[in-house]
Amino acid sequence: MRKCVAFIACVLLQSTGAFAGDFLTSTDGWTGFSVGAGIGAKTIDQNATAAAERWDLFKKKTCFWYYYCDTDYYGTKPEYLKGSMNDDAWKIFGTVQVGYDRLLFDRVLIGAFADYDFHPEGDEHASFSYKGNSLSGDLDRAGTWTVGGRLGYLVTPRFLVYGLGGFSRMNQDGSVTAAFDGPKYAPLPTSVTLTTGDLDGWTTGGGIETKLDRIDKRLSLKVEYRYSRFEGDSDVGYDDAFNKTTYKKWWTKTQVKHWASEGAGFDLDEATVQSVRAVLVWKLQADPAPIEPLK
Repeated sequence: MRKCVAFIACVLLQSTGAFAGDFLTSTDGWTGFSVGAGIGAKTIDQNATAAAERWDLFKKKTCFWYYYCDTDYYGTKPEYLKGSMNDDAWKIFGTVQVGYDRLLFDRVLIGAFADYDFHPEGDEHASFSYKGNSLSGDLDRAGTWTVGGRLGYLVTPRFLVYGLGGFSRMNQDGSVTAAFDGPKYAPLPTSVTLTTGDLDGWTTGGGIETKLDRIDKRLSLKVEYRYSRFEGDSDVGYDDAFNKTTYKKWWTKTQVKHWASEGAGFDLDEATVQSVRAVLVWKLQADPAPIEPLK
């Protein structure tokens, strides 16, 4: 990661130095539509917790041959499951984008963009088991798209410094499953699966962009840092099971009714995402403005 950042910085410095003599030359090559593709690294810091609890209630009714019945209610000690997951390691992603920029007053640039980040390594998984009971969870992150704008300033005709901001949505599916086998002497399995969906948020950041092509100035390289925050999500669920068993002997008849109930909850905290990216940008059209010196 450090070698990658150092290489990008070296390219930018060489590019800036090579074009330093153009400070009072053309500002064309910035206005127009563009497409881009690049690579980066990001860390997603998000706590996911799940908890489940099971209750068992029994009603035992015994009737004797002389028509006397005895009824008894009793329950088992509640069983608990709890687990969490959080993987905030830096992971590689790919990105594609489209945008439009317009140069104002020779040095000020405004623009709009839309991009999508692919998360090939953005998934998380955790599992927990105890005495035959289990709790497992998955976060499957497909990617993040962002729409927003940027405002920049030309330090030289070929070197831009800018800030950006916009709306983001993280495409992900979160699920957790809690499963209880029940008491060994009266098993009655229950299971609850909970799900969460896409998360909305906002993005802010900044970057630098430099022209790489001296001829028509359509190709450029930009390096960005972004900070994003996404809302959390949660889900709750319940599962009930019932069983009735009858035992007969010549002098008694015993009937046992068994109720089992499970409740579970799944909570995703707010997610904070930090990313750095390098993107090659290609202008789809030349700047129609005449060549003029910077003022």
